[in-house]
Amino acid sequence: MSTIGQGRLVSGGSVEGTLARADDVQQVFGLMKRPDLDEVILLTASASATAVVPLLAKVRGVVCRSGGMTSHLAIVSREFGLPCIVGAEIDDPDGADGRRVVLGEDGTIAVSS
Repeated sequence: MSTIGQGRLVSGGSVEGTLARADDVQQVFGLMKRPDLDEVILLTASASATAVVPLLAKVRGVVCRSGGMTSHLAIVSREFGLPCIVGAEIDDPDGADGRRVVLGEDGTIAVSS
C-alpha cells in the first residue's frame, strides 16, 4: 500500500472504501444516487460541512481536510460510529477522488492494492 495522506483518527477504526468528494450540495446529491454508496468514504474539505449528514448512515467513513477532535464532522461521525480522519493532509486531493483506500488506525490514508 502507498500512503497518500495523513490526519488524525477521531472516530472508529480501520476501514477500506472508495473516496468520493463531497464538498458541495451538488456533489452530495450526486452521491445520494450512487448504487455503491455503502462502499464510499466521503472526502470533504470543511469540518463544518452539514450537507453530508444525510449520507453518514450509508457510507463507510469520512476524511476531512480540516478540523479537529471537536469539529462538527468528528462529533457526528462518533455518533454514527463511523471511522473519521480530520485535519487530513492529502498529497493530491483532486487525484484522490475515486481511489480505493484504507483508512488506518494511525490516521494514514493509503491506496489499497
